[in-house]
Amino acid sequence: MKTILSLILCFIISSAIGQQVTYQVLEDQPEKAYSKFIAPEFGMDYNATALCIYVGANARYGLSALDLEGAFRYDVYNGIDGLGGTFLVEGGGFLPLKSFNKQKDVPVILSYNPYADTKYENGKKYNIEETKYIKVPDGQYLNQIGVRGGVHYRRLGAQDMSYTTTSDINLAGVYLGGQFTSQAYVKTRVNNDVERIGAGFSRFYGDVLLLPVSDIANPAANEGLTADGVFGWRVGFQWYVSPHDGDYRFLGPSVFTTEIGKKPLTGFNFNLSWGFAFMSKR
Repeated sequence: MKTILSLILCFIISSAIGQQVTYQVLEDQPEKAYSKFIAPEFGMDYNATALCIYVGANARYGLSALDLEGAFRYDVYNGIDGLGGTFLVEGGGFLPLKSFNKQKDVPVILSYNPYADTKYENGKKYNIEETKYIKVPDGQYLNQIGVRGGVHYRRLGAQDMSYTTTSDINLAGVYLGGQFTSQAYVKTRVNNDVERIGAGFSRFYGDVLLLPVSDIANPAANEGLTADGVFGWRVGFQWYVSPHDGDYRFLGPSVFTTEIGKKPLTGFNFNLSWGFAFMSKR
C-alpha cells in the first residue's frame, strides 16, 4: 500500500512540475508595438434621434512630430426609415507634448481555447473558455500625453413625433482636446520552445466640440429636438489588442473603439465599433 501511495504522490508531483511555465524575456521594447494603422470597422451609434449601424474605417499615421488621425463611417441603417445615407467624416492630428516610460506587468497570452470544457446547468450545456497566459513583471510601457484637434462633420436623420416627416441634421465644426497613449512590447521564449509576444496599444482622449453648423434641413421634423447651442463634448477609448507580427496574435488584428458624449440637437451620444487593422506601422 505504501508503494502505491508513493507512486501516486510521485505522479501528482511530476504532473504539477510538468505544468509549470518557464520563460525568458528576449525583448522589452515598447516602441516596437504597432501604433499606426488603417482599420476597417463596423459598429453602432446611438443618439437622441436614432440608432445607426455603420461600416467604415479609422486610421492613425505618423509624420515626424505629428500623428494624423481620421475616421469615416457610413450608416447602412439609420433607424429612421431603415435606409442608410447618413455618415461621419473626421480628420485631425495628435501632437505629443510629453513622453515617459513606466514599469508595469505585461500580460503575454500563450493560448486561448473557447471550448476547453463543458458544463451543464439547469439542463443546458455551456462551453467553458480557457486562456493561458503569463505576466512579465516590470515591463516597459511607453506613454505619451499631448493635444489633438481637427475637423468634424456628421450628417444624421431626424423624424417628427408622428413618424410622417423626416429630415437631415448637419453638424459641422472642429474639435480640440487632449490624449493619452500607452504601448508595450515584450517578446518571450516559453518553455525554451515557442516564442510569444505580449503587446498592446491604447489611447484615451477627451474633446470639446465646437459645431457652429448645427441645423436641421426640414424644420417640420424637429419635434422633440432642442437647439442647445454649438458646443458638445466626448470622451473615447481605443484598444489595438495585438499590435505585432508574432506567430500567435490574440484576437488577431482587432481594434476596439468606444465613445460617449453630447452634441447639439442630437443630445447624448454613444458608439461602439470593432475593426481589423492592416498596413500597421510603428
